[in-house]
Amino acid sequence: TPGDRAELAGYAGGQVGENIAAALPTPRKVVDGWLASPGHCANLMNPRFSELGAAYAVDPQSDAGIYWTALFGAP
Repeated sequence: TPGDRAELAGYAGGQVGENIAAALPTPRKVVDGWLASPGHCANLMNPRFSELGAAYAVDPQSDAGIYWTALFGAP
């Protein structure tokens, strides 16, 4: 779960949310996709989240090729 991943990474916040995307070529396309998705958009717009970690990984051997994630948190 997002909470498990945050805890394993050392995050001690009380609330977390996560957005994930794959196969989108640019950060702009990722954010546009998240804004068009009600659940992802809710994480982006949630005023309780005051902290953010974001990353991407490239795997040329996978079907998607690129993976994006944002982890939202609140202490």
